Amino acid sequence: MNAQESISAARAAFPRGLEQPGGALRFGLDALLLAAFAARHCEERRARLSWATARTLRLSVAELGCGCGAALLALVLRCPEVSGLGLEREESLLAAARRNAVALGLEQRLRFLHADLADLRPEPGKKIAPDLVLANPPYGLPGRGRMSPSAMRERALRDADALRVFCRAAARLLPYRGHFFCIFEARSLPRFCAALDEARLGLRRIVPVRPHSHSPATRLLAEARKDAAAELRLEAPLTLHRKQSGRTAQARPSWTSRALAFCPWLTATT
Repeated sequence: MNAQESISAARAAFPRGLEQPGGALRFGLDALLLAAFAARHCEERRARLSWATARTLRLSVAELGCGCGAALLALVLRCPEVSGLGLEREESLLAAARRNAVALGLEQRLRFLHADLADLRPEPGKKIAPDLVLANPPYGLPGRGRMSPSAMRERALRDADALRVFCRAAARLLPYRGHFFCIFEARSLPRFCAALDEARLGLRRIVPVRPHSHSPATRLLAEARKDAAAELRLEAPLTLHRKQSGRTAQARPSWTSRALAFCPWLTATT
C-alpha cells in the first residue's frame, strides 16, 4: 500500500484507528459531537457565502486540550476550508495527535503545540487569533467518582476550575465576535454560564443531548461569542438512540436518523 492509499484507508476508517497513548483518557462520543457541532456552523457559513472564493471561506480553529486530536481531525476532515491548531499539556498526547494528523494526510493543515491553558499566551513573534475555538473540558469535580490510577487520565477527568480556565483561554485567543464551541455536562450549566460571563463570552446557542427520547439531557453543546450579548437560542434536543427492546437493545445501540445526520462518525463508535 502506497502513502496515498494508506491515507485514504485511514480516512475511510476514521475515527477508528487513531493512536491513543496508554494511561490517557480515551476520546469518545463527546469529541465527535463537538466536531459535528462546529462543522454545522462552518457549513451554514459556507451556504451563506456561496458566492465566496475558497480563499475567502478559509477559517482557522484552535482546540483547547485537544488530546490525541480526535475533534480537530474530524472537523478538518469534514470542512476543507478549515485549518487548525491543537493545544495540549500532555506530551504523549501531543505526539499521538501529530502522528494521527500525518496518518490522515492533514499535517499541512494542522499544528499541535504544548500549552498550559491556565497561563496561555501567544507564541513569541506570532499572533494566535483563530476564528473558532473548541473545548471539551473535564466534567468531574475532585472527590466525585472513583479516582483513576493514571495521573494523566485523572487530570482529564476532574478539575474544579476547568470551566473557568477553558473559557478564559478561549477569550484570550479569539478575536472580537469570534465563536466558542464547547460540550459539557448538563448539570454543570450554572457553573458554565458563570464562567462564560466572567470571560465575556455571550451564550448564543445550546443543543441538549440526551440518550433516549424519554431521558433528560446529559450533555449540552454550546456556542458563545466573544464580547457579544447573551442571546440564547435553545434548540430541540438531539436524541442519540432509538427505543429498542429485548435482545436487540442489549446487542448494540441504534442511532436515530437525526443523530447520524448530525454526526456521521457515530456509526464507527459501535
